[in-house]
Amino acid sequence: MTNHDPKPHDPKPHDPKPRDPKPHHLLVAIVTTSGSYPEEGFDEVPEQQPVKAQLDLAAHKLHITTTTDWIATVGGNELKVEQSYAANDLRGKIEVIYGPRETGGG
Repeated sequence: MTNHDPKPHDPKPHDPKPRDPKPHHLLVAIVTTSGSYPEEGFDEVPEQQPVKAQLDLAAHKLHITTTTDWIATVGGNELKVEQSYAANDLRGKIEVIYGPRETGGG
């Protein structure tokens, strides 16, 4: 016998309008071949935070165990992940592509 007890409808909260980050913050999503972090939308992070902090969090949340030799890019430009978003001249809302460096084939 199965339980047909319906669960209450629990819609995921969403912001119908894109929001602007607080001053000195930006909205960041990390995109990998294993998924995106956060799963939906963007995290608000301080512009002085090193890029690596959010990459490490994304790898942990997405259960990625090895990121050796991975690179992070925005708009095709490789980021200096040890530096802050501000030092990488990033602001506003960004999607960071994070994955293995593509190797040239012949």
